[in-house]
Amino acid sequence: MRGYLALTPDELAQLLGDGEISIDTAFVPTGQFKSSNPELGEEESEYILSLLAAEDSISYQGDSAKFSFALAVDLEPTQIGEASEVEVNLTSPIKFSQADCLFVGDAKADDGELTWYAAQEIAIQLPNWLVS
Repeated sequence: MRGYLALTPDELAQLLGDGEISIDTAFVPTGQFKSSNPELGEEESEYILSLLAAEDSISYQGDSAKFSFALAVDLEPTQIGEASEVEVNLTSPIKFSQADCLFVGDAKADDGELTWYAAQEIAIQLPNWLVS
């Protein structure tokens, strides 16, 4: 199942350095989300979920946020715990090998614009996002 993780730049650095990270929740197209939004296609659902993760990323960073981050990962069934409307609890760490791509937004913009980066590009771009 595809999930979207709200991360901070430091958490991205930890994921790259350690190869895995423990995160409490992921945004996913739960059964409740799908039944509440039957008109949405897969692409529209994934866009909404990535935006929700990006918004949480900003809230985790506080006033110092310059970018928002939503990491798209392929979750194993054994990693998925209790579900709410759009989130699931994660029962084990996420490995970097599960990352598909990263969506990055401007934390000060309200346009819903996210830039896509392949997982292989994260390490190259990370220094640009680790701004103090």
